[in-house]
Amino acid sequence: MDSPVLTSAAKPRFAFVDLAKGFCIMFVVWHHVASTWGLETYPLKEAVSSFRMPLYFFLSGLFFKEYAGFFDFCLRKVNKLLIPFAFFFVTLSCIFPFVLHYFHLRASPGAGVWFSFVWKQSFPNIPIWFLLSLFWANLLFYALYLVSKKVVAKKFPRYATASLVVLSIFLGMVGFLLGRYGIKLPLFLASSLATVPYFCAGHAAFRYTQILAPSRYDRWNIPVALVCFGIVAALSLKAPPESVSYVSNRYWIPVWQVYLSGILGTLGVLFLSKAIGKVPLVSYFGRYSIMILVTHGWIQWIIIRILRESHVHWPRSVSLAVVFGGTMLLYLGLIPLMKRFLPHVTAQKDVFPPKKS
Repeated sequence: MDSPVLTSAAKPRFAFVDLAKGFCIMFVVWHHVASTWGLETYPLKEAVSSFRMPLYFFLSGLFFKEYAGFFDFCLRKVNKLLIPFAFFFVTLSCIFPFVLHYFHLRASPGAGVWFSFVWKQSFPNIPIWFLLSLFWANLLFYALYLVSKKVVAKKFPRYATASLVVLSIFLGMVGFLLGRYGIKLPLFLASSLATVPYFCAGHAAFRYTQILAPSRYDRWNIPVALVCFGIVAALSLKAPPESVSYVSNRYWIPVWQVYLSGILGTLGVLFLSKAIGKVPLVSYFGRYSIMILVTHGWIQWIIIRILRESHVHWPRSVSLAVVFGGTMLLYLGLIPLMKRFLPHVTAQKDVFPPKKS
């Protein structure tokens, strides 16, 4: 594994983590390209869908820190998650669709779009749901962490970690059952509950394993990754279409299969990425994956519209490759522009400076 690259804030950056995020953001873009083009299924769709989003929650848990307290922690997450969500919801989910409607390029989103993230939880530029859900998952886990540290640890110090795991699993089960029975909570809270076990798993991996550091077991990373992917693929063979959807908090497979596939797929991506270390273009996309996440829906929509207006008659596989490749390559120009002109709403700079830790 490459040595950690230190940022200007002297925080370690792990090359293989950027690579893992790069793989996953490319999975996300591909999935949305296929969906927008009308492709309802494709090879390994259900397998990849089972761990595509859990990986990000796992990574958040992997890098979880208390900072200077709950308020300081919240402030940091407001900077990194809530402000990007608010900005790109207002601009690309509300204002931009009305502009397109004015020019007769798209149907009117309706006045209700301004509040759609509360209960409807379906709106233009839907990928940004993840930022709001991750914000809640961070706060939920921090609350559980405080309970295990301030309450359980004082009376039963040996069971502090166990209590954190049990409480996280409990919240996950609540989220899963809400989804199974079609019960919605506002602001993607149900989805956030369902993802807390992944957050906890990442935190446990940081505390009790050497997943971030070079290890004598690293020679087994590729075989272990292949085994993980193999199990996930096998589990998904008989899974119904759209069997797992974290944005909709919908699960049509058993609870053990949901979380086993999510964890194994996540570990597979991480072990494979750790074995490879770095792939320049993919790692670059991973490092700035938030920029791709919040904008790629409209980028691919524009490319698809241009192709359709041009009456191209390529085979579907060629069209999908062009849209996906064109979307990703455009970010070689878009990412520097966003870093330069939108740093405060893309988690590059803080709007509200937190305490130094």
